[in-house]
Amino acid sequence: MRPFPLKQLRLAWHDAGTYNKNIEEWPLRGGANGSLRFEIEIKHAANATLSSQSGFSGLVNALKLLQPIKDKYSGVTYADLFQLASATAVEEAGGPKIPIKYGKVDVSEPEQCPEEGRLPGMF
Repeated sequence: MRPFPLKQLRLAWHDAGTYNKNIEEWPLRGGANGSLRFEIEIKHAANATLSSQSGFSGLVNALKLLQPIKDKYSGVTYADLFQLASATAVEEAGGPKIPIKYGKVDVSEPEQCPEEGRLPGMF
């Protein structure tokens, strides 16, 4: 069994975890929309737990690991890629195969990122 890539699992959770069912308008409602790739959201306090003590390199490294795949398969959205990486990580660690529905839409600019505080921080 390969080592479990925890950062890929957390990347998917932190991208999807901002979803708010009470907001109807997309992309304001958040969720798995690839917004975590933008610096403004990377720097949210709740995402700091994905970083090393020297800054946000932990999360940035997780994103950098996926960028060559995104570059090669430009038709795949970041939102789908983050969720696929997470599901693959679970399966590679010996967990179940997680079915995924593809076709998520990415936000296109940092201004579409959810506001600070939508994802709870560490307790």
